[in-house]
Amino acid sequence: MAQAGAGRRGTSEVEAQVARAQRTMLFVAVGTLLSTVALVLGLLALSAAYTGAADSTAVPWIVVLLACAAAMGLLCVVQVRLWNLAWRRWLSSIATERVERTSWWLHVASYVVVVLGIFAGVAASHDVGFAGGVSTFATLALVPLIAAQVLGAVQHVRRDGPPGTVPTHVRNLSARIERARHED
Repeated sequence: MAQAGAGRRGTSEVEAQVARAQRTMLFVAVGTLLSTVALVLGLLALSAAYTGAADSTAVPWIVVLLACAAAMGLLCVVQVRLWNLAWRRWLSSIATERVERTSWWLHVASYVVVVLGIFAGVAASHDVGFAGGVSTFATLALVPLIAAQVLGAVQHVRRDGPPGTVPTHVRNLSARIERARHED
């Protein structure tokens, strides 16, 4: 009888993990959509650069911005796939260390991509004097690019829930306080 209760408890914990993973996957999917919006805005900036009367020195920066938006989208898609793989493995009681490690490295790479994208967007705007369509679209592309990174790419696979959220930090802090009380 005691073993059956322990089995149910373990199953409910796994089901709670899977539910958290599925919610996180939704955030990552939104990040994928936002990176697509950044890509479209980058294409509009590129179009504006080629429709101007004079050659624009902003084109290389816009291409870098486009590459960053595409890379962010790819990072988000891979993170969704890794979350999907992780929760399926949790249901089957299969180890997820490799998935978690890969996901963590991708989240680190997302910081490089977003910083490079911000630099490229600002540089493209600077090259056209912070005025006109190129500047407008390049700057607007930064908003969904940053949002895609915040909502999607940094959500690496972890058994204890999405990283960096206030509820996760509060739960961890509360658990530390309780352990410290019981140790004293």
